[in-house]
Amino acid sequence: GMNAFASAGGGSAPPLEKKDASSPEDEARELEKKVNKLLEDSAIARSENKLQLALDLAKEAARKERQLGKLREQKQLMDQMNIDLTYAVYFNLASQLEANEYWPEALNSYSLIVKNKQYANAGRLRINIGNIYFKQQKYPAAIKMYRMALDQIPHSGEHLRFKIMRNIGNAFVRMGNYQDAIMSYEASMEGKPDFQSGFNLIVCYFALGDREKMKRSFAKLLDIKDSNFGEENDDDEANEDEDEDEAVMEEDELKKAHKEYRSKAKHLVLQAAKLIAPKIEKDFVAGFDYIIEMLQKSHNYMDVASDMQISKAIYFLKQKNSKDAKDSLIAFEKQDNNEIDATTMSRAYTNLCFIYFLEGNIKEADKYGTKAIQSDRYNAKALVNKGNCEMNKAYAYEEKEKYDEAREHFTMAKELYMEGIGVEADCIEAIFNLGLCCKSMAHLEHMLQNDLDYQKNIRAALQAFEKLYSIMPDSPECNYNIAVIYDELQKTKKASVAYQRLIALVKTDAGVLARYGSLLAREDDEAAAYENHHESYKFFPVDMEVISWLGAYFVKSEMYEKAMEYFQKAAQIQPKEVKWRLMVASCYRRIGSYQLALRTYEEIEKSHPDNLECLNYLVRLCKELGMKDKKEEYQSKLARAEQEQAKLASMRTMQDVSSMHAQQEFNGGGSRRDEGYVGYGEFHARAPETDSLMQQGQMDAAAEVARAVAERQAAGGAKKVISKAKKEEDDDWGDEELGEDLLPM
Repeated sequence: GMNAFASAGGGSAPPLEKKDASSPEDEARELEKKVNKLLEDSAIARSENKLQLALDLAKEAARKERQLGKLREQKQLMDQMNIDLTYAVYFNLASQLEANEYWPEALNSYSLIVKNKQYANAGRLRINIGNIYFKQQKYPAAIKMYRMALDQIPHSGEHLRFKIMRNIGNAFVRMGNYQDAIMSYEASMEGKPDFQSGFNLIVCYFALGDREKMKRSFAKLLDIKDSNFGEENDDDEANEDEDEDEAVMEEDELKKAHKEYRSKAKHLVLQAAKLIAPKIEKDFVAGFDYIIEMLQKSHNYMDVASDMQISKAIYFLKQKNSKDAKDSLIAFEKQDNNEIDATTMSRAYTNLCFIYFLEGNIKEADKYGTKAIQSDRYNAKALVNKGNCEMNKAYAYEEKEKYDEAREHFTMAKELYMEGIGVEADCIEAIFNLGLCCKSMAHLEHMLQNDLDYQKNIRAALQAFEKLYSIMPDSPECNYNIAVIYDELQKTKKASVAYQRLIALVKTDAGVLARYGSLLAREDDEAAAYENHHESYKFFPVDMEVISWLGAYFVKSEMYEKAMEYFQKAAQIQPKEVKWRLMVASCYRRIGSYQLALRTYEEIEKSHPDNLECLNYLVRLCKELGMKDKKEEYQSKLARAEQEQAKLASMRTMQDVSSMHAQQEFNGGGSRRDEGYVGYGEFHARAPETDSLMQQGQMDAAAEVARAVAERQAAGGAKKVISKAKKEEDDDWGDEELGEDLLPM
């Protein structure tokens, strides 16, 4: 039977036929799905702030939607047309064009939708058109669109109507038409009061200077009631179940929105109060008192009243009345602590600390800085102010040569700045002061010859300033410190880059140009060094170091006339300093103007009759010019001057030897020269040896300038003056002994 049945059936059944998916209806549905997907992707990209991607997707959705329309028209499927999808696609396209600021294209897209009678409520899009005109500062056109939209909004949509009226008021304000703006804001406040309209209304009355209406509008602002804002909400929060899961509370979007609403409302109230308080009475003190009293009567704004008391103190400071400012802030201490929250109290103490610090009363500043931190440990500005007090103490101990105490207070200041950065990662005051603190600590350790600690602290300072640079790349102070530290660490390439950035920010700072010129001179880039020194001289033509460098540069270049200009300028600035006039005379000799050189030496001899160098050259010049009588006269003067100098040198040598023995006995036979730090990253050079000062006769001008330059070269970031690069030419002046060039070495 089984075999017979199988043979009769002819084997297994054939497979089911596949459904034809190419029918017009199915093709239209697939295309519609693609349009919906593109629409969703565009909206998601917009929410992620990927504006260009959102626009590209919107354009693709519009293209696909047009294909869908043509397909249905060709296949006689017009009854399946989806008007809502078409509206959504073109509205999204217009919205994305607006977001990308393609104003003409966006206006055209919105206009096509508005003119299409098939779209219900499309008239509301005139609000969007008005917003575009507002952004384009075409305020009359914006007002026209807002009013046309207002006519199409039913009275049931009063919330939207009042928002449109506020927009109309905003446009009138931008046009300077405050009266019409007031009418719009007043209508909005009468229909559905809101904080933004109330604040804008106060601004308009402030612009018109109407005191009474400012008071009345502020009272209306305080009387605004809303279901999301009120005293009863505070009670509900206070009575919440303590066992409620905190994680759930954090994820409560409604509570988050409520908190943001309250914060914005209080911010607007505070800004309005600060705006009108100095203007609503003849005396600004009375105005502040009136506003504070109104805020205190409204239980929702007690914290704003405390903020206004601080604002009152700050206004006193703007009037340069620090006494009343301090009195206003000190009054906080006398109030009931239950009425003032800890954060506000900390702010008051922080301002007091700051005022006393500026006045130089570090003791009181330190006291209130401590109180500010005790009230609110998470107040970054309080931590910075307290750190500044510790820094000031450290500097005081350093001046008294109590280096252990100075190091201790520097460390405390550093910890406070670090804590401030921990509280507020982008607190620029804390970061900058941390850099200064580490830099000061580095210089202290350098003075005490603790090289490892110096390196650690100077690199910590560099790290702080580089972090600040990432936040504020255009800060001259930040770039200056980075350049100086790199220069101090002898990283000349990085220092050069930092100086170039700094000069781009402060093109006329003579000190910066001179520093950069010194760095270039040390790198033997004399052309660029000259350019920067010359620019520095243009902006500050009395810097003696720059003048001496420029004079030396031109002498080395054998341009003695140009060098003479700078030495003459130096002689005018320092008329009692004989070396500059000696340099001028030397330049005259080099260019062959022997008469002018003789006259200059004679003028020097009148004011400095004991100057050996001047007398020596006078003898030689008179000999060369055949002036025998004058030669004998100056020869006798030179002999007397040499005898006097020899006596003085002998007496000084005896005094120095006796004082050296006494010092050795006191120190147990050893002595150490002091090497101290004098601010701004520069170090004192070691004092010269005693015997180097005991030359026979007065030290000549060249040696004096050379010593000054040597001191600067020993300093961090010091300037290198051009050294003599070739042998002196042989002449008849016997220059080997006297150093004819008279230049900084």
